[in-house]
Amino acid sequence: MTQVMTERLKHVIRPTLYRFVHPQKQQFDCPICGYHGPFKDKRLSRTPNIVRTDSKCLGCRAAERHRMMRLVLQELFSQWDPSSRSILHIAPEKCLGQWLAPQFNVYHTADLFMPHVDFKEDIQQLSFEDGSYDCVLISRVLTIPPDLNACVRELRRVLRPGGIAIIAEIYSHEKTGPVPNLREGRAREVGVDLLDLYAEHFDRVEPYLADRYDAKYQLANRIVKDGRPFDDYPELVRVPGEGFQELVAVCHA
Repeated sequence: MTQVMTERLKHVIRPTLYRFVHPQKQQFDCPICGYHGPFKDKRLSRTPNIVRTDSKCLGCRAAERHRMMRLVLQELFSQWDPSSRSILHIAPEKCLGQWLAPQFNVYHTADLFMPHVDFKEDIQQLSFEDGSYDCVLISRVLTIPPDLNACVRELRRVLRPGGIAIIAEIYSHEKTGPVPNLREGRAREVGVDLLDLYAEHFDRVEPYLADRYDAKYQLANRIVKDGRPFDDYPELVRVPGEGFQELVAVCHA
């Protein structure tokens, strides 16, 4: 009980203090928790000094990708009723899972390393039977497993006909390539050519770009490197003078 009360107090006090310390920061809306106000910057590395500005919601701690996923899902659900369907949420994000679970008839979570998931699974070789789920949701995972093709094949295999896989990644290059020395346990950095791999396995692939939604939700990854804006990203996702926008692939089985 004490821990719960402490967290609630933090949610009230943290935004107030941040507004006081940063009175000039731009204010945004979070589509997940309803917070309105400035978003917190996030340091990505110190050498080089890379910061993602206006990134983190002070209400629910959601970042750009979480807010984007929520908006994509809301749009999809207006045409694709999830209430009688099943979903497999891989590497589940708490801020999305709490909202998603009651939307579906069956909500399952899976990950190879995370605690408190329903299934411990290697995405390269999922244990589920063919056509087990109506929806698969996965974000920022495909940079890690060695066999990328196997991952995408498995996402398609476990979907029923008419199902959808919703996949979010950082598309930082034109071509997908290896990460030197498997930095941070990651096997690759993803390029926009990954969309072609999706198309090999799925019947139809729809890229949802962040600029389809209102700028008040702040879905641009505003990158500052050593004090200067950094926007060296593929043209499909590049935001000139700022960084890159989120891209979510909606893949239809």
